[in-house]
Amino acid sequence: MNYYSILNFKREPFSNSPEPEFLFQLPQYSDCLQKLELAVRLRRGINVVIGDIGTGKTTLCRKLIQNFSSTATDHQVIETHLLLDPTFKSSLEFLRTFASMLEIQDSQGADQTEWNLKEKIKNCLFDKGVDEKKIIVLIIDEGQKIPEDCLEILREFLNYETNNFKLLQIIIFAQKEFHDILKRKVNLLDRVNLSYHLEPLNFNQMRAMIHYRLRVAGHPEKAPSLFSFWGFVAIYLHTRGYPRKVVFLCHQIILKMIIRGKKTAGWFFVRSCIHEKEKPLFRKLTWALSGILLVALAGMAVSSISLKKMNAGANQPLQEIHAQPASVAVKQAESMEQEEQSVPDEPGEMPDLVMPDQIGKLSITPRRTIWWTLYNIYGDNTDPRIINRVIAANPRLKNKDHVTVGTILTLPAIPADVPPVRNGDIIIVLESGQDLEKMYNIFRNNPHERLLPPLAFLAFWHKKKGLEFNVVIDKRFPDIPSARAVVDQLPGEIGSRVKIVSTWDEDTVFFNRRALQY
Repeated sequence: MNYYSILNFKREPFSNSPEPEFLFQLPQYSDCLQKLELAVRLRRGINVVIGDIGTGKTTLCRKLIQNFSSTATDHQVIETHLLLDPTFKSSLEFLRTFASMLEIQDSQGADQTEWNLKEKIKNCLFDKGVDEKKIIVLIIDEGQKIPEDCLEILREFLNYETNNFKLLQIIIFAQKEFHDILKRKVNLLDRVNLSYHLEPLNFNQMRAMIHYRLRVAGHPEKAPSLFSFWGFVAIYLHTRGYPRKVVFLCHQIILKMIIRGKKTAGWFFVRSCIHEKEKPLFRKLTWALSGILLVALAGMAVSSISLKKMNAGANQPLQEIHAQPASVAVKQAESMEQEEQSVPDEPGEMPDLVMPDQIGKLSITPRRTIWWTLYNIYGDNTDPRIINRVIAANPRLKNKDHVTVGTILTLPAIPADVPPVRNGDIIIVLESGQDLEKMYNIFRNNPHERLLPPLAFLAFWHKKKGLEFNVVIDKRFPDIPSARAVVDQLPGEIGSRVKIVSTWDEDTVFFNRRALQY
């Protein structure tokens, strides 16, 4: 029975196969893919991606291979070879396997020694890399299984090079214990170009990943709402944000929803699905610990509400975030089954967030250029540190002076050395939101532009609220009455939504370094 067809899906949303189409482009995945692709195209040698079991390494690996096959050009063909299980009994067996992957003739003969195979591999790499101008990539999954004598062979492969580049590019995806193995191989560790560590998802990332899978498997315009907010909380408490565990549990939940005739999975429904696959001995202990973690997650309910408001439209005034007391959260979790409930605006402690590597992406439109975008976002389009970071974040950008319409520009998080406002400065915020594209479009295409004073675009990150983008009047005021006088002159529909802000604590990180005018 194809359960996904019963729920009007076109394909299975929670397959346990590493399908590249289901890789949700979270900041860490996008960043990792871009850095790996850049390292390969620059022929930097060996790169390592380390992550715990179930953090998405295999799916990331398949997505990388897909990217290489879809972006090859006439002058730069990338030839990839995937080694799924690097468990070899000897280095000779490894050499024979790799020689066979390269289609080297007579590589399996009993008379072939290690030296003979190395010479044949070296000559083959020279032919492909120099004469045929190909980039040869060896991708190894489950890298923690590589024997140490085979690691020594990989180190020797890195010696096969021209004056300009390495002939073989190596990417190893491995579990955390591989880091300790590398520490023992100092001569190999010293040659690693990129070492990237994958982490589990946070709560909001997990929700976004599930919604993304539902959209890919069903209707892109509108993903079905199969889980209530507290259903998501129950999933997160059990999986701790590990993608593989999330996918497996969601699959079990949907199967049970079909059997029970349910349309939405809430807290108790998800918990019953988990109980069915757990041993009775551990059930009470697991959910006792989950209850403790639930208290820590209580404040995230507001993030859910904020995201809904953001998606409903970018023209909303700046909102303050309030968290629930733990006691209220626990009571609601016990009483809610299918529908999300509103969260009372009472103070609570929100967990600290980690600043992302990117602030978002912008599409190049007919009136939008990279240089004006850099100036508006970062306050400077001449600083080489900014330009180099932006170029590194956009490896497919061939010519920064001539960018075609529709190009997606990734904007890295580059903190300003000097913030545009100081604590105590009074500013007027016209619009605020957490979607970069929407807020930047408001800033660049404001229909009331002629009726407004000059505007500025402020992007900043706060360890409690995350990323936020503001369209502000390009002026700092000495006091509230001065700011009020300007607000009174604004068109009525705008003036009713503005917010006067005067406090910026030390946890605020700005990305625009151009000071607002006095």
